[in-house]
Amino acid sequence: RTGLSVARILKIYQKVAAFLLIPLIAAGILSWFIFQNQSGKLFSETFAPRGQKSQITLIDGTRVWLNSDTKIKYPATFSNKQRDVYLEGEAFFEVTKNAHQPFVMHTSKLDVKVLGTKFNIKAYADDEQIETSLFEGRVNLIVPETGKKKIPEEKELTPGQTLVFNKGENKLQEGKFLKEEIDGWKNNRLIFKDDTSCNLVKKVERWYDVKVVYDEKLFNDRRLTVELFEGERFERLMQIISLTLSVDYKYERGEIILTPKTNNM
Repeated sequence: RTGLSVARILKIYQKVAAFLLIPLIAAGILSWFIFQNQSGKLFSETFAPRGQKSQITLIDGTRVWLNSDTKIKYPATFSNKQRDVYLEGEAFFEVTKNAHQPFVMHTSKLDVKVLGTKFNIKAYADDEQIETSLFEGRVNLIVPETGKKKIPEEKELTPGQTLVFNKGENKLQEGKFLKEEIDGWKNNRLIFKDDTSCNLVKKVERWYDVKVVYDEKLFNDRRLTVELFEGERFERLMQIISLTLSVDYKYERGEIILTPKTNNM
C-alpha cells in the first residue's frame, strides 16, 4: 500500500508514537499501520478486529473507544481548519474542545461535526442504519447532498438524544437512547436490550468472531434482553439464547448453528 522503505517506516513510527497512545481494553489487539493517500498525505489507520475492543488517544487528546470490527483512519497531523477522522464500525468519542478547529467524524453516508463533546456512533458497512447518540455537548449531523436534495441536510443533537440515519430511505429520524448498551460495550459487557434477532446475531458474530447460521423465520419477532458481565463465558450466552428463544445450538468449524428445539417441532 505504501512503497515506503523499512528505514522510512521506522522513522515515521517513532514520530507517530510520540503522540499516539494505544492502551488496550481487556486483551484487545490492535492492527495499526501507516500509509500515504494519493496526495501524499500521511495517515494512520487503527483496526479492532472481531472479538477485540481497543482504545486510542489522538494527537489533540481526543479519546476513542473502538468496538469489535471497527476501523478508524486519521492524519498524522490535523489541518488548521478542522480535525478530520474517518470511521467504519462503532466508536465512542470524548472530543477535546477547540473552538477554532472543529472535529469532523466522517462515515460512508454522513458526517458528525463537533467542537468538544462525548458521543457514540454506530456505522457498520453491513448495517442498514447509522446511529449517533449524544452524551454531552452538542453535535451536528450533516447528510451530504444526494439525489433531489440541493443542499446538505444538517441536524443538531442535544444530550440524551439518538438520531438514526436510514441508508435506504436516505433520511434522519429520532431513535432510542441506549446509554446502558453503549456504557456496556465500552466496559467489555455485552448487553442486549429488547434486541431483535438480526441485531442479536450481528453482535454475537462481532463480539466472538464466529458465524451464526440460522433460519430467520425461526426467530419471528422474538426479542432478547440480557446482560453479560466481563469474563462470563460464551457458553453462558448460548445457554440463555437457547432457553429464551427455544433453540438448540452447536459449534462446528467456526460456526454457531441454531435449530428449533426438537420437542417444539
